[in-house]
Amino acid sequence: MFGNGAKVDTLVGQGAEFKGNITVEGSIVIDGRVEGNVAASERVTLGTHGNVRGNLSAPEVVVGGKVQGNISCAERAELMASAQVLGDIRAPRMIMADGAQVSGKVGMEPAAPAENAIELRIAKK
Repeated sequence: MFGNGAKVDTLVGQGAEFKGNITVEGSIVIDGRVEGNVAASERVTLGTHGNVRGNLSAPEVVVGGKVQGNISCAERAELMASAQVLGDIRAPRMIMADGAQVSGKVGMEPAAPAENAIELRIAKK
Protein backbone atom coordinates (compact mmCIF):
# COMPACT_ATOMS: atom_id res chain seq x y z
CA MET A 1 0.00 0.00 0.00
CA PHE A 2 2.89 2.39 0.69
CA GLY A 3 5.14 1.25 -2.15
CA ASN A 4 4.32 4.25 -4.34
CA GLY A 5 6.61 6.54 -2.34
CA ALA A 6 3.75 8.33 -0.57
CA LYS A 7 4.81 9.90 2.72
CA VAL A 8 2.88 9.30 5.93
CA ASP A 9 2.53 12.24 8.33
CA THR A 10 -0.01 10.68 10.72
CA LEU A 11 -0.80 7.04 11.50
CA VAL A 12 -3.73 5.48 13.34
CA GLY A 13 -2.47 1.92 13.65
CA GLN A 14 -4.30 -1.38 13.78
CA GLY A 15 -5.91 -1.84 17.20
CA ALA A 16 -6.09 1.92 17.86
CA GLU A 17 -9.47 3.62 18.35
CA PHE A 18 -10.08 7.35 17.97
CA LYS A 19 -13.30 9.27 18.64
CA GLY A 20 -13.53 12.80 17.27
CA ASN A 21 -12.72 14.69 14.10
CA ILE A 22 -9.18 14.50 12.68
CA THR A 23 -7.63 17.26 10.55
CA VAL A 24 -4.14 16.65 9.20
CA GLU A 25 -1.70 18.87 7.37
CA GLY A 26 -0.22 16.32 4.97
CA SER A 27 -1.31 12.69 4.78
CA ILE A 28 -2.85 10.17 7.17
CA VAL A 29 -3.00 6.38 7.17
CA ILE A 30 -5.75 4.71 9.18
CA ASP A 31 -5.62 1.00 9.94
CA GLY A 32 -7.61 1.25 13.19
CA ARG A 33 -11.08 2.58 14.06
CA VAL A 34 -12.12 6.23 13.81
CA GLU A 35 -15.51 7.65 14.78
CA GLY A 36 -15.51 11.13 13.32
CA ASN A 37 -14.69 13.03 10.15
CA VAL A 38 -11.18 12.82 8.69
CA ALA A 39 -9.69 15.61 6.54
CA ALA A 40 -6.18 15.86 5.14
CA SER A 41 -4.45 18.43 2.96
CA GLU A 42 -2.79 15.71 0.82
CA ARG A 43 -4.07 12.14 1.18
CA VAL A 44 -6.23 9.87 3.34
CA THR A 45 -5.38 6.17 3.14
CA LEU A 46 -7.66 3.69 4.86
CA GLY A 47 -5.88 0.34 5.22
CA THR A 48 -7.56 -3.03 4.88
CA HIS A 49 -8.11 -3.20 8.67
CA GLY A 50 -9.30 0.43 8.84
CA ASN A 51 -12.84 1.35 9.78
CA VAL A 52 -14.15 4.93 9.70
CA ARG A 53 -17.61 6.05 10.76
CA GLY A 54 -17.53 9.58 9.38
CA ASN A 55 -16.72 11.54 6.23
CA LEU A 56 -13.34 11.47 4.46
CA SER A 57 -12.05 14.55 2.66
CA ALA A 58 -8.72 15.10 0.88
CA PRO A 59 -7.33 15.68 -2.60
CA GLU A 60 -6.67 11.90 -2.76
CA VAL A 61 -8.48 9.17 -0.83
CA VAL A 62 -7.51 5.50 -0.98
CA VAL A 63 -9.86 3.00 0.69
CA GLY A 64 -8.99 -0.57 1.57
CA GLY A 65 -11.26 -0.94 4.61
CA LYS A 66 -14.77 0.15 5.59
CA VAL A 67 -16.18 3.69 5.44
CA GLN A 68 -19.61 4.59 6.78
CA GLY A 69 -19.82 8.14 5.50
CA ASN A 70 -19.23 10.26 2.43
CA ILE A 71 -15.95 10.62 0.54
CA SER A 72 -15.02 13.92 -1.09
CA CYS A 73 -11.87 14.27 -3.23
CA ALA A 74 -10.51 17.18 -5.23
CA GLU A 75 -8.32 14.91 -7.40
CA ARG A 76 -8.84 11.13 -7.12
CA ALA A 77 -10.55 8.35 -5.19
CA GLU A 78 -9.23 4.80 -5.25
CA LEU A 79 -11.14 1.79 -3.93
CA MET A 80 -9.12 -1.37 -3.40
CA ALA A 81 -10.74 -4.80 -3.78
CA SER A 82 -11.35 -5.01 -0.01
CA ALA A 83 -13.09 -1.58 0.18
CA GLN A 84 -16.61 -1.19 1.56
CA VAL A 85 -18.17 2.26 1.27
CA LEU A 86 -21.60 3.00 2.74
CA GLY A 87 -22.01 6.57 1.51
CA ASP A 88 -21.61 8.88 -1.45
CA ILE A 89 -18.35 9.48 -3.34
CA ARG A 90 -17.47 12.73 -5.13
CA ALA A 91 -14.25 12.82 -7.12
CA PRO A 92 -13.25 13.93 -10.63
CA ARG A 93 -11.34 10.64 -11.13
CA MET A 94 -11.94 7.24 -9.60
CA ILE A 95 -10.24 3.85 -9.65
CA MET A 96 -12.32 0.92 -8.41
CA ALA A 97 -10.84 -2.57 -8.13
CA ASP A 98 -12.90 -5.67 -8.79
CA GLY A 99 -14.54 -6.66 -5.51
CA ALA A 100 -14.88 -3.15 -4.04
CA GLN A 101 -18.36 -2.41 -2.72
CA VAL A 102 -20.20 0.92 -2.81
CA SER A 103 -23.66 1.54 -1.42
CA GLY A 104 -24.32 5.17 -2.35
CA LYS A 105 -24.07 7.61 -5.22
CA VAL A 106 -20.90 8.28 -7.19
CA GLY A 107 -20.43 11.74 -8.71
CA MET A 108 -17.47 12.37 -10.96
CA GLU A 109 -17.61 16.11 -11.45
CA PRO A 110 -14.48 17.75 -12.88
CA ALA A 111 -12.35 19.63 -10.39
CA ALA A 112 -13.01 23.36 -10.13
CA PRO A 113 -10.62 25.46 -12.24
CA ALA A 114 -7.65 26.92 -10.42
CA GLU A 115 -7.69 30.63 -9.58
CA ASN A 116 -4.80 31.34 -11.94
CA ALA A 117 -6.08 29.18 -14.78
CA ILE A 118 -6.04 30.78 -18.18
CA GLU A 119 -9.32 30.75 -20.08
CA LEU A 120 -9.03 30.76 -23.86
CA ARG A 121 -11.87 32.28 -25.86
CA ILE A 122 -11.87 32.56 -29.59
CA ALA A 123 -13.93 35.42 -30.96
CA LYS A 124 -15.90 34.90 -34.14
CA LYS A 125 -15.54 37.56 -36.85
